[in-house]
Parts: sequence; structure tokens; C-alpha cells
Amino acid sequence: MSDFWDHVTALPDSGAVVVAGRRWSTPQLREFALRVSADLAGRGVQPGDMVGCLLPNSVEFIALWWACAHRGARFHPVNVGLRGDTLSFILGAADPALVVTADDLTQLARAAVPDPGRVVAAGGWLDALPGPSPAAASGPGGQVIFTSGTTGRPKGVVWPASTQRGHTLAYSREMVVVDPSESAYACLPLFHVTAQGTTMATLTHGATIHLDNGFPVRTFWERIADTRAVIFPFVGSILSVLLKDDRPAPEHHCRTVFGAASPEYAWTAMRERYGVHLVETYGQTEMGGTWLMNLDGRPGSVGAPCDRIDVRLVPVAHSPEGSGELQVRPREPGYFMSGYLDPEQSAAASTHDGWYRTRDLLARRSDGYYRFVGRTADAIRRRGENVSAWEVEQAFLAHPDVAEAAAIGVPSDLAEEDVALFYVLRSGSAVTARDLRRWSAGRIGVFMRPRYYVVLDALPKTQTQRVLKSALRERGLAGCYDAHRPERRRS
Repeated sequence: MSDFWDHVTALPDSGAVVVAGRRWSTPQLREFALRVSADLAGRGVQPGDMVGCLLPNSVEFIALWWACAHRGARFHPVNVGLRGDTLSFILGAADPALVVTADDLTQLARAAVPDPGRVVAAGGWLDALPGPSPAAASGPGGQVIFTSGTTGRPKGVVWPASTQRGHTLAYSREMVVVDPSESAYACLPLFHVTAQGTTMATLTHGATIHLDNGFPVRTFWERIADTRAVIFPFVGSILSVLLKDDRPAPEHHCRTVFGAASPEYAWTAMRERYGVHLVETYGQTEMGGTWLMNLDGRPGSVGAPCDRIDVRLVPVAHSPEGSGELQVRPREPGYFMSGYLDPEQSAAASTHDGWYRTRDLLARRSDGYYRFVGRTADAIRRRGENVSAWEVEQAFLAHPDVAEAAAIGVPSDLAEEDVALFYVLRSGSAVTARDLRRWSAGRIGVFMRPRYYVVLDALPKTQTQRVLKSALRERGLAGCYDAHRPERRRS
């Protein structure tokens, strides 16, 4: 399989990306990428080096992404919502030769890398670039995307260039099917593979994609109408918010929405309310361009496996009857990750016979489709983000008055989950939940911050001193501080 840069060079000239009302054609984006590649070379970036990207959805993001492919460097997109120890850990583990950041994130990046001189602010950067690089360099390319860390520290998922291209091809065949005269829309961030796949698939068809930064809650359908988008990706909470909005939607051209974690009721509701067809998917960053897909609208199912993978369910202790851990094995190269940055994590991710362990529980229905049951890993799914309970706990344990902390996911009224923090204060402490909420603001990302705070005298534990999170779930949120409704306490 040819690499990702070859695919970029073959994109139709009719495609375009629109950000903040400004349109860049595919040829313009390629020209920017070639100039950025020359800049990377001038800054000493060699083929195989890691290049960090701490940017929102922007032309600079795409130019750097493609430039790394041309230079043979490894692209490393970073969640712009990360703060504190998690950001430092990820940039430290990746050890990028260069980090390009948004202007308002420059100081954070410089504090998180050993050499602040490696950090380049993106403001005015493209305007000052040298002439384009004439030829692609020979290097591994690809990208490294860190997970949010479901059972410990985040893991660096390694996609070779072939997986980048395979992901694009699979998206353009199965997810984003548009004509050159049509448009797609995405408000998900480009540092996630869903927005990357949507963008590249749209351009592969020679069509136009409109990118926003963040979900425009009050004006979403106006954006869909204005952009004349026929398709957009979602996370489950987006659908919940849209379906709770009683305002009539303007006339629009959208026909398909696709994504993960859809509430079961949304299948019929989205069709009846907005006239769109919903496509449910299941995948992981590790799985690259492979997934399960529910194309024909069977509510409550994540679908059937694509033809690029084999799947099996392996029984797990204490899992619900009929379910098992989903394990996946690719049928052909070029669509799956090659492993993790950490070789020990790579070894732990697969069974002895080569099956990848998703650590998610699924069940197979009588119609051959699968439904999602839960997670074997200690993760919380909030607003489309996988939040590591461990990362949240470690952040709050850094507070001098917090003796113990445990985070769990609880059902959210917007689908998926909200974060609940159960904690024990040191003797004599007068710290309040409101104090902890304020204290956490600069230490963990917005998407990781708890909604609920419950102070306890002690956390329930096993004889081996492991926290019994099942007991916390059974206890519930009685007496909690709700950060969304600080004036009220749950009874």
C-alpha cells in the first residue's frame, strides 16, 4: 500500500477546507504543506522525528499534518484541552523534535517539554514560511496519537503511513460518501481520528468540508443549513442535546449522521425530527481503519464487523451473561496500528495468538449484530472523550488536603457519562467541594473535570486495599455537590 503523502498528492483539486468562513482549496493546502515541510527541514527535523501539534481545527493543523507526511516525520496531534501532569507526560513520552502550538498554548507547551526552544507559536507562522520543498523525504511518516489512558497512563498509538492512508480509504468508502459538488461538516477536533477521517474522506471525493472548533449548541442546525452539509459525524452527547432542543430546525440538506455512543432512542427520533439517517459505529484509535458498523438502522446495535477484521468474544469474569471481551484481528495489513510507543504496552495489548484486546464488553445478537455492554477497563466516556479515572484521581491526590480519591462514571442526562469524584479529606481540613473544583481548573482538561463531588470518611476497599468502585456505584450520589447546579445538593 502506498503511503499517506502519495494519497495527499492524488487528491482532486476540486476539494476544499473551510475554517472560520475562509476557504482553502486542496492545491493551496498542498502548497502550504510543502512550505511547512521546508520549514521543518530548516529547523532540523529529520525523517522519523516526532513533530507535536497543539493546535485547534485550522489550516495550520492540516498544513503541519500533511507536511510531516512529506518530510517523513511522525505527526503527533495533542488534545488542546490537556493541562498539567497529563500534558507533560504525553509530550515527555513522545519527545518531539518540534512542537507547533496555538499562541495561547505556547507557554503551556514550553513548560511541558525539556527544551522550550523546540516550541513554535503558529501565529503568523504560515505567512513567514520559506519556499516549498521540492521532493518528499524518505522516512516512516505516520502519526502517534495518545489514548486518554483507561487503566493508567495514556498510551501512544503508532499508525504507520499505510494506516493513515488505509483509514482515509475506509472512511471514504463506508463513512463519508459524497459527490464533489457536496459538503460535509465537522465540529469534532482534528486531534481525534474521527475528524481526521471525515476531512480526508471528503477531500478524497473532491468535496468541501466545513470545520468548526467546538459544538455550536445554539446554532448547530443553522450551521448545517448554511454550509449545505449532507453529512456530519457525532458523539452520543451531541445527539442528546439536539433532541432536547425544542426549536424547529431550518431547512437543510443533511441526509446522514454517523458516530458512536448513540442513545437507542435517537435512531427513530433523528429520522422523525430531522429527516436524517443515523449510522452507528464501534472502533478504537488502535483499530485504525477497521470497525463495526450498523449501516441499516437497527436500533441498539453498534453493527457488524467490516470485512477487514475477524472478531471474537472472550468470556470475562463477572461480565453480564452472554457478553465477552471483544477481540479483533486484522485480515490484511495497512489498516491497523503497528503497536504502541512503549513495547511493553504493545505486548500486553495482544493475546499469544495475535488478537488485539479491546477491553470492551460486547454481546452478539441473534441477527448477527453486536451491542455494546460495558468496559473492562476503568474508563469514563464523557462528551465523546475517553476520560481515565486514574488520571482524574492522580490530579486530585496532588491536592495537599485530599487523602484518597476515586473517580467513576455515572449516567449523564446528555447520554454517555459524567465524572463523579469520591474523596476523603485529611483530618482537620476545611476544604470544600467548591474549593476543589476551582483548584482543578488549571490542572486537568475541562472534559476531565468532575461534575459531582462526594466527600466520605473512608473509601470502601477490598482486603488488599483496592477501592471497591462497585460499592461507590451502589452508594450513589446522595449528598453530593453538583458543579452544574452548585446551589443544590442531592438527597
